[in-house]
Formats: sequence, structure tokens, C-alpha cells
Amino acid sequence: MSGKLRVLFVDAINPAVEVESRYPSLGMAYLISAARKALPDEVEFKITGRDVQSVAESFKPHIAGISSVSQNFNIAKDYAGYFAQRGVSVLMGGVHISTIPGCLPDGAAAACLGESEETFIELIKAYLGGGLYPDTLAGISGIAFREGGEIKLTAPRPQIQNMDSIAMPARDLLDIQAHTYMFTSRGCPYRCTFCSSTRFWDKLRFFSAEYVVDEIGLLVRDYGVRMISFFDDLFVANTKRLEEIAVLLEKRGLNGKVKYTCSCRANVVKPELAKILKRIGVVSVGMGLESGDEETLKYLKGGTVNVSHNSRAIEVLKGAGIAANASFVIGSPNETFEQSMRTYDFIKKSKLDLFDIYLLTPYPGTPLWDYAKGRGLVSDDMDWSRLDINVYREPEKTIILSETLGKEDILSLYKKFRRLRFYRNFIKVFNHPMRRDLPIMAWKMVKEKVSGFAESRQHKMKRNLNEHE
Repeated sequence: MSGKLRVLFVDAINPAVEVESRYPSLGMAYLISAARKALPDEVEFKITGRDVQSVAESFKPHIAGISSVSQNFNIAKDYAGYFAQRGVSVLMGGVHISTIPGCLPDGAAAACLGESEETFIELIKAYLGGGLYPDTLAGISGIAFREGGEIKLTAPRPQIQNMDSIAMPARDLLDIQAHTYMFTSRGCPYRCTFCSSTRFWDKLRFFSAEYVVDEIGLLVRDYGVRMISFFDDLFVANTKRLEEIAVLLEKRGLNGKVKYTCSCRANVVKPELAKILKRIGVVSVGMGLESGDEETLKYLKGGTVNVSHNSRAIEVLKGAGIAANASFVIGSPNETFEQSMRTYDFIKKSKLDLFDIYLLTPYPGTPLWDYAKGRGLVSDDMDWSRLDINVYREPEKTIILSETLGKEDILSLYKKFRRLRFYRNFIKVFNHPMRRDLPIMAWKMVKEKVSGFAESRQHKMKRNLNEHE
């Protein structure tokens, strides 16, 4: 190999879907920063999520790092096959392969399981030292690899305890817009029955307030960012740290220069917390309220939240001048039509600014996945695109978990919620703090609809041809 080692990171998204291409991948950028710190001047990196073949032909990578969530794993496998056929060493990563390492494609050299900054550095060193062969890979913790047709798992890698030792993500390789995002922690203290993210990170760990404010300062100074969304599973989990962040933002003169959004849990929203969020500059909070029915909520959230918590959280946030947004889920196994309609009525009566609705979907690594697997609804070798939570795109692929309602009834109910979503959000969105994002999002969603329509027509034409034959 002459010159630097070239590593191409591929974010296996569906580029036609607006929400998937809204923000660039920070996960890959963290790995790059870690490698740059450990191996300065030895490796050249590039990140892409679209036009992958064209980028690959131009960049000519030695290694392709492919990351994917479960619903896009079909795409990830196609990319892995493409690179393997061209003699490029393939490394897989992300929540899906970490949960089901048995999905490792035949042509892939290895998969990074879980938190991977240190793992990735060792894999790069192994490649530079002679190659990614079973004898070498067996000594690297936290990976899966193939040997003699079998998938081998090495010892789990301990998680990084000093979060501030993690280098900030390599945003110089990303397209950073005026509204961007960042992480200030990894993990969540709760275990909702449907959430794979909390299982991926396992334990909750925080970047310090100083680290967080340093990163905010960098985004404002170097990228002209005006709004930052904290993508933590639970940004507000440590109140003391929030207060420290507020103080540091004030000391460094960053107050008012950028606005923030974050996610929260209804049961932790109190007037004191809302006051701190307002002081930081948080203008919008998203909550997974999930249901307006007590029994369904208990099933989804394990009894840690009730409908009164949901109502109070909305009132508290609105009272503090913070926009309150929420997501809801219908289609739990034992949820009846009447219980679903309690959620519908809750939304209509609430003072929510924006809301979204989803069908309950089983993701690998969750109790819900084990339940669905036990009923034969999913498997470790399935069409992964069936796990797309945006049911409206391909409703015929939808996995229905309900034992009380049929597929047509569930889809009809889902459409009813979608109509309410469109009506309420249309009215509310023009006064929402994130309204500046609307023109770009709307244009991308129109393109998504057109692309989906064209794809649907192609599928129908293929079916007709097959039936004719």
C-alpha cells in the first residue's frame, strides 16, 4: 500500500427518506476523531450516505466502514457485497449488527459491537500491521468475525468510563447546517419495552458540563450554528449537570447565541427542571408520551409513567414558555380499539404543539423483539425493511403485533391518527420555534413522496409482469 490508508465510512440510510438524511452521522465522526488522535497522519477518511459507488470509485478506499440501523440493514448488506467484490476490507457497525452479530455478511472482515472508538483503532492498527485475519482479529475485544464459515465473538469490550477522554466528532468531514445536533451523554436509566438504544449503550454515562459547553462554543464559533438539538436518550437525567451547563453558558457569553431542543421523559418534568431548561435556552422539548391509556402505558414503559405525568409535563413546559412535542404509539399486543381512542382523545384535548404517531415495531435486542419472535412475526434472517416505523411508505410490509385488531383495522386507525396529526401540526407549526426548518424539510418530504410513488409503480409493474408470466 502506497500513501495513506484510505477509509470510507458509509452511512447505510435511505437517501430518499427526508428524516434519514436530515442530519449527518456523528457516530462515524467520533470514530474518525479517535483514530486521528491515536494514528495522526496515517489514515485519510471520508464519510458518505449517498452516491456510494461514485464516491468509492473516486476515493478508492482500502477499508469500508458500514453502519446501519435495523430497517436499513438490507441496504448495508448490499454495500458490503459491493465493496467485498472489489477487494475492499469491510467493517460493519451500528446498533443492528451489535444486537444480532449473526447477521454479519459473508464478505465482511469484522463487525464492531457496541461502543467502538477503541475497537476501531485496534482494527486499523491490525490492518496496517498486516491485515484483518482471524488470528489477528481473535485478540481484539468487542468484535465479531468469520472463521471457517462460523461467526466468532471476542470478549466484550469494557465501556469508556471517562467520557471526556472521547475526542469531539470530526465535523470537518460533515455538512453542518445552522440547525445541527450533538450528544452530551450515552445511555438511559430507563428500559422501555420497545427501545433498542438503551440496550445498545447499556449504562448511562455523561460528558461533563465543561466538555458540553466547549462543544457548543465550537459549533457557534466554527460553524455558525443557531440551533442545537441534544440527541441524548435523556438529556435531563442529571439536574446538577444541567445547572452547571447553564452557569458555564452564561460565563462564556453563549446565552442567546443559540437555541436548543432536547428529549425528555414526562415523569421527570417538574417546574424546577423547566426553569433550568429555559435558562439554558431550550425552546422545544420532545417527549415519548406513547399513550393516553393507563394499561397500554404501563405495558410500554414498565409502570414508570402514567397519564397524569403526561398531562402535567405538557402543562409545565407550556407554562415555562417551552414548546411541548410528543410521539405516540398504537398497536400494542393487547391494546383494544377503545384504548387506542383514549390516546386519540388525549391528543385532541392536549395543548401539545406538535405530535407524531407510530405503530409499535419490534426492534432487535428489546423485550418486544423476543415477544414478536416467539409469535413467528420476525426472525434473524428477514426482510429488514419491514421494521420501518413510517408505515405509510409501505403499509403492506407492516408487522402487526396486535392480538385484538386485524391488520386492516390497525392501518385504518393509524390513518385516522395521521389525519389528526396533519391537521393539528399544520395549525401549530407556524408558531413553532423550529419553523425555520420547514421549507427544507417540506421540499425533501415532497421528493420523498414522489420517489415513493415512483418506486411503488415499479413494484406494481414487476408484480404484473410476474403474474402475466
